Amino acid sequence: MTYRKTSGFRFDGITGVLILVAFLVAMYFIVKGMLIVLAIAAPLMLIATLIIDRSVVINYVKWIGSTLKSNPLLGVGAILFTIFGYMFVFPFLFGKAILKKKFKDAKQQYENRTQGELVDFEEIESKPSREKPLDLPKIKQPAKKGEYDQLFE
Repeated sequence: MTYRKTSGFRFDGITGVLILVAFLVAMYFIVKGMLIVLAIAAPLMLIATLIIDRSVVINYVKWIGSTLKSNPLLGVGAILFTIFGYMFVFPFLFGKAILKKKFKDAKQQYENRTQGELVDFEEIESKPSREKPLDLPKIKQPAKKGEYDQLFE
């Protein structure tokens, strides 16, 4: 005869559904809170993107304009997504500007390592001066001491 020990908690279908509902409600509030934070932070990210690299925003607007010309329906959709989904578009543009800046800095560091840094210089005239030549004193030769000193002559 086998004995089966049971706990006081029974896991059945109703308990599973309740746990699933509780999980989904918790996820709803977490995502809602993240969207509120993104909605508040997105305009600040757009300003930061313009400060870091304004060409990212300009190229995005040019892309929307070219999409509007080539495919008007997709262009209107992109404009509507930019307006209503700004909390996703602006952080994307911010991330793109940060990555672009990092790549530019890495490229500059690589060029500095391989080619060296540029330094300011002052060009000096290479023509000899026409003034009187320098009078340098004559160097006295030391007295020869032996056969060894004669080898260097």
